[in-house]
Amino acid sequence: MSPVAAQTSVFSPTHIATRHVSVRMWVANHVVALNIASLAVVALLVVSYIVQVNASISQGYQIRDLETQLDELSLMNQNLELETRKSQSLNHVAKSVKMLGFVEAEIPNYISGSEPAFAMAE
Repeated sequence: MSPVAAQTSVFSPTHIATRHVSVRMWVANHVVALNIASLAVVALLVVSYIVQVNASISQGYQIRDLETQLDELSLMNQNLELETRKSQSLNHVAKSVKMLGFVEAEIPNYISGSEPAFAMAE
């Protein structure tokens, strides 16, 4: 067979048809292996889907817990601000002054700064 004839015989239509038949025969002979491989791929996809859904649900619970904690801290902050306002109110300060025994100043004595002031040394 000449080299040109050998090259043309590789690409001949009968060779391509034989190749299709051989692929079909291989698939027909390995149906069980292909089914097992397909089942493994589907099982892998299902497991990855379950893992993703589980991660999303877990993050949802964490977000809900953090929102609950945020609400509690906001309420605590409001209560502390209310206590601060109450303790700084004029009525509360007046009651505290009476409870501590303070008395009202009568006539204040002011010191003039025009005279020099000296202190004795010991």
